[in-house]
Amino acid sequence: MRVRAKESGRGGATTVETAMVIFLFLLLMFSIFEYGRMVMLQHLMINGAREGCRYAVVHSTDTTIVADVQNTVRRHMGDQYTQFPDLLIETFPSQTPSAANDTAAINNLQPDDDVTVRVTGTFRTMFPTLLFLPVSFQMRSSSVMTCEGN
Repeated sequence: MRVRAKESGRGGATTVETAMVIFLFLLLMFSIFEYGRMVMLQHLMINGAREGCRYAVVHSTDTTIVADVQNTVRRHMGDQYTQFPDLLIETFPSQTPSAANDTAAINNLQPDDDVTVRVTGTFRTMFPTLLFLPVSFQMRSSSVMTCEGN
């Protein structure tokens, strides 16, 4: 006749400890994922602003400069610009920020005048309660280059 070993009675404790470890592991993994997504979107925003500014300094006399710069920024951000529901792309002479997206002001730039392209958008986290971070925050990038002359 075999005698069965007595169970320790820790089955419930093991389940609770495993659940806590899995929860912390998943929290860490999703935090890394979310941070990586934020860095990627910031990088795309920076590159989009830079490429839009390059376009603006070369084509500053075009009558469709504002729309062309906005399209250039969106193109360089790929489809990820849709991650920002309120994406705002502004082009203006650096001396007069109040003339944002004013084609006439940009067309009147002289050689050695600076052009600024500013991109702003609201980053929304995919996991709102993750580590008690804010659900959304403003991301901004701007690029300033000197007009090459017309």
